[in-house]
Amino acid sequence: MGHGGSIMTDISKYKSVGLDRKSYDKLVKICEHQRRNIRQQLSLMIDQEFDKEEYNKYKTKVTSLGLGAINSIHTRD
Repeated sequence: MGHGGSIMTDISKYKSVGLDRKSYDKLVKICEHQRRNIRQQLSLMIDQEFDKEEYNKYKTKVTSLGLGAINSIHTRD
């Protein structure tokens, strides 16, 4: 790649998420306190929530279908 080129994010591995400014500012404070970057902190928070018992019926489906399938699975149940 030459000078001035950009590196494209692998969209099969990452997705963008929009937050309102107030929530973003809170998240930044949490990240600073926990010494994590935003991606790491959100992944941790999501994993902790998803480990709760009420998500057990989705875990097998998400593992086999991929995380992007949660929305379609949730709307079908």
